[in-house]
Amino acid sequence: MRPGSRASRPLHRAASVLCAAVLAATLLLAPRPARATGDPDLAFWTYETAHFRVHHPQGLEPIAARIASLAETIYGRVEDALGYAPKGRTEIVITDDSESANGSAGTIPYNAISLLVSGPEDLSTLGDYDDWYLDLVTHEFTHIAHIDNTSGIPALLNAIVGKSFSPNQVQPRWIIEGLAVVSESHHTSGGRMRSTVFDMYLRADVLADNIAGLDQISSSPVRWPQGNLWYLYGSRFLGWILDVYGPNTMRAVSADYGASIVPWGINRAIRRVTGRTYVDLYEGWKDHLRRVYRQQVAAVEARGLREGARLTDHGRIVHYPRFVPPVARRGAADEIVYYRDDGHDRRGIYRLSLAAPAPGSARPEALLARTSSASRPAFTPAGDLIFTALMPWRNQYYRDDLVLLPRGEAAPDGDEPRRRRLTHGLRSSAPDVSPTGDHVAFSLNSKGTRYLEIARLSRDGVLSERRDLVPSARFEQAYSPSFSPDGKLLAYSVWTAGGYRDIRVVDVATGSFRQVTRDRATDMSPVWSPDGRTLYFTSDRTGIHNVYACELSTGALRQVTNVRLGAFQPAISPDGKTLVYVGYTARGHDLFVMPLDPARFLPAPPPPSDRPDPATEASAIRIERTPYNPLPTLAPRAVTLDYAPGSYGSNALTVSVTGSDIVGRHAIFGQLTVQPDAPAPDVLLGYNYGRLPVDLGVRGYYVTSPRRGYRIGGRDITYDERAIGIVSGISYPIRGEFSRQTLSASFSSVGFKGKLPIGKNIDPYAPRTILPPQGTLNLAHLGYAFSNAEGSLDAAGAVRGVAMNAGLDYAGRETGSSYTTYAFSTALSAYVAMPWSRDHTLAFRVAGAVSGGNFPRGGAYAVGGYDLENLTLVDTLLTGVTNSSFTLRGYAPGVMSGRSYFSQTFEYRVPVAQPDRGLSTLPIYLRRIDASLFLDHGGAFNRFETDDLALFTNGSLLYSPQLHTSVGGEVWFSLNLGYVAFSQLRFGYAYGLSERAIPGGQLYFVATNSF
Repeated sequence: MRPGSRASRPLHRAASVLCAAVLAATLLLAPRPARATGDPDLAFWTYETAHFRVHHPQGLEPIAARIASLAETIYGRVEDALGYAPKGRTEIVITDDSESANGSAGTIPYNAISLLVSGPEDLSTLGDYDDWYLDLVTHEFTHIAHIDNTSGIPALLNAIVGKSFSPNQVQPRWIIEGLAVVSESHHTSGGRMRSTVFDMYLRADVLADNIAGLDQISSSPVRWPQGNLWYLYGSRFLGWILDVYGPNTMRAVSADYGASIVPWGINRAIRRVTGRTYVDLYEGWKDHLRRVYRQQVAAVEARGLREGARLTDHGRIVHYPRFVPPVARRGAADEIVYYRDDGHDRRGIYRLSLAAPAPGSARPEALLARTSSASRPAFTPAGDLIFTALMPWRNQYYRDDLVLLPRGEAAPDGDEPRRRRLTHGLRSSAPDVSPTGDHVAFSLNSKGTRYLEIARLSRDGVLSERRDLVPSARFEQAYSPSFSPDGKLLAYSVWTAGGYRDIRVVDVATGSFRQVTRDRATDMSPVWSPDGRTLYFTSDRTGIHNVYACELSTGALRQVTNVRLGAFQPAISPDGKTLVYVGYTARGHDLFVMPLDPARFLPAPPPPSDRPDPATEASAIRIERTPYNPLPTLAPRAVTLDYAPGSYGSNALTVSVTGSDIVGRHAIFGQLTVQPDAPAPDVLLGYNYGRLPVDLGVRGYYVTSPRRGYRIGGRDITYDERAIGIVSGISYPIRGEFSRQTLSASFSSVGFKGKLPIGKNIDPYAPRTILPPQGTLNLAHLGYAFSNAEGSLDAAGAVRGVAMNAGLDYAGRETGSSYTTYAFSTALSAYVAMPWSRDHTLAFRVAGAVSGGNFPRGGAYAVGGYDLENLTLVDTLLTGVTNSSFTLRGYAPGVMSGRSYFSQTFEYRVPVAQPDRGLSTLPIYLRRIDASLFLDHGGAFNRFETDDLALFTNGSLLYSPQLHTSVGGEVWFSLNLGYVAFSQLRFGYAYGLSERAIPGGQLYFVATNSF
């Protein structure tokens, strides 16, 4: 960062030695991505095959062996489809430290895949599969074979500097993810190309004339369904292209694009293969969609629609409606509780009355229980609420646990201080309570299998005697248990091998069960009628999810709803006369209500019979198991070169190498900088160790720096200062359910010295020689950070909560230092949503620091406006270095400096527009426009004056001769660049209110980030 571009600067900014130390400490202690190992106590092993190494923690051997076998099975299939297979082994690491089903893949610096063991959740878009691990490995290895396909000049550069260039990675995500979804669906009998949920998403967009543009799917849109657009539109569009132009189309496109040195030319590549650009093809595909869905909806309407009236208008994610029992109602009218995550208000379980609202007003809703996990609520007979919450466990995991909220104890803001945690790290979800209240049934997630569990629930909220109600075969998934009204039976949805998602009814006393359905339709979310004679559930047997009713005594099946989009997760009123279900629109999910009239039920159509046979089992392969060895993946694979101006006036060449093992135990870093005029190269070496409860790292460095400002014989001279140092540190995260804290500590030691070029002929009568400082500076640092800030998709930045940090630095005799220096800094940010509009936010930040000591080159904190000369907008876009948000706008950069500083900022933020548009497939996209009015107040100084006692009146900082004020306004442009990078550009005007301000105010256009 160039001088004057920050509001506050480290105490020793002026000394390059300390700059290196601070930089190393920053790199060391900055938050890093979560380690693949998760738990440092886990012992890892490796299965090695002809083309893969599968690394797994102890206890996951069966899953790792299966994944190794499946990977070899699909290797040749993907190679045939894409015309390419990577050379060398692909590294795969599997973990079971998340409740989500997911995976990721990358090819730089080596081909690597990370897989999570958990199977898809209840209503996941990934839920249509015949073998989850086959589906997952096929998808991720397709990424490897697609992205790694590099030839021509990029391949030549990789041969010279190591694996650093991957043209196929520099494409819109819809191409990368869409091709992998096509592959997962082609090589299995499931996959998202066959998903009726995905089909519903696309059908809703077509019917609402809301088809996403190429610009939207090519970037990171705000519109629903956000990132799922890449998978949804990409797979359907590419699938259509393959149908029209042949199955080898995309393999030719990938080979062409993989040889290109110029990024973002995606239309050139497809045109060379098909004669048309993606822009041309997209228009033809949209016409195709309109014809397909027009026919599908016409068939639905011909049977007679059975659709409910809309209850809510939130969109995005709405799940698990449930009628409130009479004992817990607040009035005579029926009430619903349900889970909501609409991107605006807090996520959690909301309460909604079905009573007709006053004319012109919406139904009142209230947050009953805050939770960050998609939670299925249940009530005890006493009216207590039991639900799922994603909770920290052992401070290393976030796991689903059951929580009980006593009746009537919800806090007004949704934070429940008296709720009780029923399980601890059990990975339990989807609870239901027996009518007598003495048992609770739930789903338990463990090692890729979900089990149907039942436990005794005491009156004081303690679970005991937990057991499997129905044993699950390996990799089976049990979902959404529901007790019958008499408590003797339990219905649930189960996935079993071959891609079957069916409904079962279990005898609670014996554990024996019978299949209500057994077919390739996706049957989910069973609930009982109040008399226990009928079981309601949802099925996609028509290609569209609808609610069905099964009379248990006869097995007769009838169709309750007949909707154009989808109906999920039914809830039946206590009197059996009302159905509430989760419906769908182009904006996402919402609640719908309709009378439950058996006379209007339709005959149920037969289940689908057009699915291909499930994929065959993996064949036996040669496989070897050994203890995990980090060295093969730890070694650096590539060299990064940087040629830029150096400290000696000439350009400097910097050579960097990095390495990290696939499991995340070790990371190394090395950097060598050579300058023609420097007496020696600069060297920086680093190492991080990831198998401790804390993040531990160490950096060592040797640097030379030109120093000026020293005199010999009355002449100013420059000499070379050599410094050698080491910095080590730890950081420790403290995980909370809705907050996160971090403790950090580091110790840096640097020795520095330099010899003045005195020479032989010195005038004895010249002014006294000023000798440079030399010695050792040992600096200890302690840090703390906390945040519970929450954001919103429709607001500019955070909308509620606080974030704060504090740091203490000290060097002195106690640390073995030749010099004394100290600094204490702290900052607090707070956000408040305005009562008249939840999207209008008042943001406040206050920060300050004090420092001192006898270190002769102790730098000062600098406060001032944006650096518009040294850090241009082009610099920001090319380098990613931005101006700090915490400046005193309307003043020159660094206009005030001193050993202490204080600043505070008030911003009133207002959303202006959400264009969510770009320029076709070009890599620039405008997500949103916001505006703010601000007041900045602050300054830097060396000591407090007597008049500064007037600083505080009624707790507010009002006036100081050393503090200055400015006011102004800004317009913010939030951009997505290069398909993946995010940037915020600000156009603003600031007017300073003191004599040190820029005359006439300041207009500026900068890239920065909001606090």
